[in-house]
Amino acid sequence: MENKPRRPWIAGLLSLIQPGLGQVYNGEIRKALVFYLLPMLIFPGLILCLHSEFVRIFLVSFALFSTAYYVTAISDAVRTARRYNVNYLPKKFNKIIAYIGVFLLAVTVNLSTSAVLKSSVIKAYKLPSGSMEPTLLIGDHILLDRSQAARNPQKGAIIVFEYPEDSTKDFIKRVVAIGGDTVEIRNKQLYVNGIAVKESYIAHKEADMIPASQNPRDNFGPQVVPVGTYFVMGDNRDRAYDSRFWGTVQKDKVKGTVKDIYWSWDKKTLSARWSRVGMKVM
Repeated sequence: MENKPRRPWIAGLLSLIQPGLGQVYNGEIRKALVFYLLPMLIFPGLILCLHSEFVRIFLVSFALFSTAYYVTAISDAVRTARRYNVNYLPKKFNKIIAYIGVFLLAVTVNLSTSAVLKSSVIKAYKLPSGSMEPTLLIGDHILLDRSQAARNPQKGAIIVFEYPEDSTKDFIKRVVAIGGDTVEIRNKQLYVNGIAVKESYIAHKEADMIPASQNPRDNFGPQVVPVGTYFVMGDNRDRAYDSRFWGTVQKDKVKGTVKDIYWSWDKKTLSARWSRVGMKVM
């Protein structure tokens, strides 16, 4: 068989494109499998962290792991290729079509795994508006728990749901009442079943008081929440478009419960909000 020495730069480039592909190029299938399977260890850890206090530790570990993973994959591929830069007898799979096939297979598996996780386990969102301030800020990137339990939220939970007036949009609001509860707002104060709710997390940014005859923002109800639905409100009460205006959220429209902030970027200062990274959302 014709001698085809390995080129270190090609091995490194292939590993940069997809860790493990450089090892395939070098004829090391077993080692390539290790690099392809290692990322799968991340998902169980992420799921566990959603329900623990170790989110920040996980995020730091993930960043370190990702850096070490790529550096190791590239350096290993280059180092091995240097050993074979004079003599190398190609394997049957050392063909361009095989490299393309491995690349596409890995991409397909990753996309399929990602789709399953997003539909039933976890999904990431970015905050586009300030309706949940000060709890969630514009530029916060959040992790959404999509487990079955998270799709049956309790009062106080922050949820993502399909916007009733436009199914193509997702909204983020806090559940303040569930089916069977009676909701009323008197001069900005929320009452559920006749009891004033203490809400340390909300903000009122407008001093004026709007009567119910003009607008339901400050005075609403009383109204009984239909069974199988949720009454949701934004924490930024004077600047939120929520159940006061368009009604309750059907249970089957709930996509999950917000758990953590994994990244936060302030566009005004063009800087990261490091203190918010890894925060639990309450």
